[in-house]
Amino acid sequence: MEYLQTKISQIKSFLAKQKLDDSRLLGLLLLAVIGLSVVWNGAKVVQQNYDLVQKIAVLEEENRILELENRNREIQIEYYKTPEFAELKARKVNGKAAKGEEVYIVTNDVALASLQSLPDDQQDATTQKPEYQQNFEDWIDFFLGS
Repeated sequence: MEYLQTKISQIKSFLAKQKLDDSRLLGLLLLAVIGLSVVWNGAKVVQQNYDLVQKIAVLEEENRILELENRNREIQIEYYKTPEFAELKARKVNGKAAKGEEVYIVTNDVALASLQSLPDDQQDATTQKPEYQQNFEDWIDFFLGS
């Protein structure tokens, strides 16, 4: 206890030497500390509110996207219930055909055999042209119908 009293008296004597022992000055310093504390806490609250607003905006966007995805799925489900989808599915998966139509099954061997490759000289000519020239020629062929 004696140690603490000596330290307090040393601090008082230091303040008296520096002429800082005026109670008005101490009150002003205390007021400044309290003011800075209030400003600092206010700034932290503003920052937290800003962060929360940003998170809310992100969550609202995610919610909107999920609602659109749900609506898209509802539309898909409605489409899956239509007779048109049932007919297309039966044709594609089960190999069914409408009245008057015939179904042909093409195996991989037949499909690969019917593919034609370009002759070597045509492949070389195509690859040797710059891309912009080939693009220009393709457009000319398209417009002239050749």
